[in-house]
Amino acid sequence: MKQILIADKILIEKELYENKAVLIDGNKILDVFDAFESEITHIPVKTFPPGSILMPAFIDTHTHLASYGISISKPNLNKFQTKKETLEFIQNYIKEQDKEIYIFVGYDESKWEDEQTLFKEDLNKISRDKAIILRRICGHKAVLNSKALEIVKDIDGIDFNTGIALEYLPLNLYQIFKPSIDERKEGILKAQEIALNLGIRGIIDITDVESFKAYQQLKREGKLKLRVGIVLYERYLDYIKNSGFEIDFGDDNLKFLGIKTFLDGSVGAGTADKLLKTDEELEYLLKQCQEYNLQLLAHAIGEKAINQFLNVFEKVIKDNYLRHRIEHFEFPYYQDIKRAKELNIYISMQPNFVALWGGFDNMYAKKLPFETLKRCNLYKTILDEGIKLSFGSDCMPLDPFLGIKGALNHFIESEKLSLNEALYLYSTAGAEFLFMEHKIGKIEPGYYADLIVIDENLRLIENVQPFE
Repeated sequence: MKQILIADKILIEKELYENKAVLIDGNKILDVFDAFESEITHIPVKTFPPGSILMPAFIDTHTHLASYGISISKPNLNKFQTKKETLEFIQNYIKEQDKEIYIFVGYDESKWEDEQTLFKEDLNKISRDKAIILRRICGHKAVLNSKALEIVKDIDGIDFNTGIALEYLPLNLYQIFKPSIDERKEGILKAQEIALNLGIRGIIDITDVESFKAYQQLKREGKLKLRVGIVLYERYLDYIKNSGFEIDFGDDNLKFLGIKTFLDGSVGAGTADKLLKTDEELEYLLKQCQEYNLQLLAHAIGEKAINQFLNVFEKVIKDNYLRHRIEHFEFPYYQDIKRAKELNIYISMQPNFVALWGGFDNMYAKKLPFETLKRCNLYKTILDEGIKLSFGSDCMPLDPFLGIKGALNHFIESEKLSLNEALYLYSTAGAEFLFMEHKIGKIEPGYYADLIVIDENLRLIENVQPFE
């Protein structure tokens, strides 16, 4: 069915225009024209209130949607402001439930108003007989009680004296304690509904093989309503090579892109300055990606990991036709920003991190040297450099509006973005990361009508045309 859409403003590329109308037919855009010069009279017109912005739907280029969906069913600790109330909640929850293993997610000790430490003995006071695992919001750190430590005694990266596990266990929690395929599908559907209600219609999900299979089943069942690009963790490289998957394998609903590796940890876990790979290991991985036609997403938060990736990339790659990416890119040296441009590196950043932890008196400021803090998430500098940049959420939380606010209100004045720039980076820019820049992300004839309308207070008014 054809209809004409008229909002107060319309986002085209990086600019907001007034007095424009968009003609769509089903899930395709037919035309964009001046709203008050049209002679079309036989097509229904839908208008939106003053202050409304018609724009391409959000594309979140760094999510863990399947994992987030599983976590929705887990008790979340992020709402608590003190260690005391966090532990009281855990104690009461365990009293009311009867499980062998209790997994809690989302704790963020950086915002606790009392103690900002958490160790196994804190959890042992609640129970020594029931296994308790708390995963930090960043996903790079967990704390386990003594009973849980007995279960994972053969896993690397665990300090059995403190109960703190860094990197492997928290990052692979749902590989160690595996949900069923039905639990994964149910989680994806719940998370998908949340995404759609936030105006997100395209995602890149960094996940595992079991969740990839869950996505495939949902697609066959006609239940997948998002446009999904799948990235698997590096540990699946042999599986990918044996399966014959290559970049952009799939269709406009579900496609495979490549693999993700970790070059460092996180600020919150205290591991953002620790390199997790040697140059030789990274070089081998890049060469494997080139040979097997796979995109590489490199998690690099700190300047050491960013610099390492650029050094090895420059040695190995002459033409970035596979669109290899750096994820996060939070504290780069200024000269490495210019190098990223010269090497045509794609970069996905998470502005919700600034909204949550930015500032001169927040978590980043407490954990980082001042010289490093001054290089925190340099959105404006990177955008103006002309780098291929997009925004994502890392599901911390899954909320583009929080991220946009983080970009608009950056604590470094010179790095604040305008509204149209932030909206562009969370929509149009992401299409190229999904290898769909000729199909979505723009309000142009021939593109899919994956459109949303938001208001001037950054709230979703309507999903215009969810695709079939």
